[in-house]
Amino acid sequence: MNPGRRLGLWMTAVLLAALGAGVVLHAIATRAALQVQLDERNRSTATTLASLMSHTPSGAAGRAAVAAAQFSHGDTLRLQLRQADGSVPIDLHRVAQTSRAPTWFVALLPLGASPGQASVAQNPGPAAELQIESDTAWAHDTLWASCLRAALWATALALGVLLLSGWAARRWLAQGPAAPTAQQAGPAAPAVAADMQQLRAAFAAQAEQVAQLQRQAQLDNVTALPLRRHFLGLLQQRLADPGGPGLALLLVRVLQLDSLNQRLGFEATDHVLGAVADVLLTYVDRVPGTFAGRLNGSDFALCLPVPGVARETAASLRTALAAAPALRSAGAELVVGGVDGVQDASASAALATADAALAQAEAGAATAAQAAVVDMRVAADSAECGPTGGARAWREQINGALAEGRIALAATPVLDRQGHEIHLECSLRVQMQAGGVFQAAERWLALARRSRLMPQVDLAALALALQAIAQDGRARAVHASPLSLALPGFVAEVASRLAAAPVAARRLTIECVDGMRPGASPTLLAAAVSAWQPWGVSVGVEQAAYSAQQLPALQAAGVRHVKVDLRQLQGIAGDSAVQDYARGLLSLLHGLGLQVLAVGVADSTELAALWALGFDGASAPAEPTTA
Repeated sequence: MNPGRRLGLWMTAVLLAALGAGVVLHAIATRAALQVQLDERNRSTATTLASLMSHTPSGAAGRAAVAAAQFSHGDTLRLQLRQADGSVPIDLHRVAQTSRAPTWFVALLPLGASPGQASVAQNPGPAAELQIESDTAWAHDTLWASCLRAALWATALALGVLLLSGWAARRWLAQGPAAPTAQQAGPAAPAVAADMQQLRAAFAAQAEQVAQLQRQAQLDNVTALPLRRHFLGLLQQRLADPGGPGLALLLVRVLQLDSLNQRLGFEATDHVLGAVADVLLTYVDRVPGTFAGRLNGSDFALCLPVPGVARETAASLRTALAAAPALRSAGAELVVGGVDGVQDASASAALATADAALAQAEAGAATAAQAAVVDMRVAADSAECGPTGGARAWREQINGALAEGRIALAATPVLDRQGHEIHLECSLRVQMQAGGVFQAAERWLALARRSRLMPQVDLAALALALQAIAQDGRARAVHASPLSLALPGFVAEVASRLAAAPVAARRLTIECVDGMRPGASPTLLAAAVSAWQPWGVSVGVEQAAYSAQQLPALQAAGVRHVKVDLRQLQGIAGDSAVQDYARGLLSLLHGLGLQVLAVGVADSTELAALWALGFDGASAPAEPTTA
């Protein structure tokens, strides 16, 4: 046998052994991860269901109804409630599903999970023990599909390496052993490395340019605070998703700013304005959720994330401004006014009320009454406000609505520039009380986050979307919260539901969004994309949650599109600075091969501006409809 053939056979054997070992190790690692997810899934399901059954007001009948609702999902193999005396009032079980994986594969890599256990409080009487065991067929299906993909990739890699090696070996033998291979290969490696370095440098420069354009479009160049339009967008976003009982808004006005300019000069006056911003930023740095802005030449704003603190904060703010050396030396006069208890109001209404209070403070400035705060309690119909028993009542009613199926999807069409529907952007609506109105997510979503109900909320929306797609074939997009992605077992649970509806899954988009988490880590997202993409699901993200430098990691993870909320691009129809930032962002995202969709479109003027800038899709400027 000639040396070339022996070399080729030896390389083939080594390569196949290495790739085979890689597939085996991949199978073992995947099996271990699925085992952990099965255990955690049983535990988390038992804990959540036990909490719901403990707070069910209807006694044994209510607990039985909640248990039946959970068991109806089809992935629970056994659900048993055992009383302290040994009786078993609830014992639901079904025959295990048959996995699509081959029998020999199931026997070779068995999967089993310990039943989830939790205590169910009963009043009167001692606590009962709840046990839940989930079916493992979906896990074997996932493991089999993962191993098949790994084997296919390994085979393709082996063929590619062998073909490349054979071509290289033939050239080497044709040139003879004395051919200067080292000299030929030497210049190539540095050249490739240099190209990669230039590519990384070019991307970093483009990302920095986009960040600079964003600063120019959204921040005041004197104080580095958000400009009026951007501040109002942030305020409207906070009011649309309150996260609690309301907020407070304070305004600061520098009196006689023109006189200051004439007396001190523009440069010194800018120093005075910068000192006001510095004082406001101390509150932003100390209190999470607080943000400030410059509304115009003389007016500043400070938004506090909770109500009931406006008067106290206004007093401390006046003291801090009076003590600032730059303001004292300049002889600047300032007044403070504001509004407390802002809830269920628009940003413009809140600002108008705060501005009226500021006018009162300015009118009383000569008599040293330099702070005025009014209380803005907006009454609403009780059916719209939801329960009055606080966060616990909200949690119980949201839980009850999810368990009893009192939920529906609201949908807004997302269109391309030709007017064709890309998908329906869906959000969950909840009927808090049987027979009542279905309330939009803005009314209850923040409480669901605080009550750690987001996994149940996201799974409920997913189930409705898959069902609706199966009925009419229209593509739909639902959301997945970072809180859900971080919960062990959630990603696998979604994968199992996609596996149960493979046709509908190919028309589904899952958007991992949370605008209140800037700089989110893409690690959890990458794991979710890897688990969901085999079922044909498209995954998207919200641009506001990630920095420009993180976008390549999202592309590498398999993300298909980036969603831009127009509340982050206030004035895009007429502001050239905002448009420049949008063009830079679009260029960056399109360069990575990502689609860019816009949501929150207010009117046809904004829509026309989006098409002119090059957006790939946008939500229709209309009210949501039933999905």
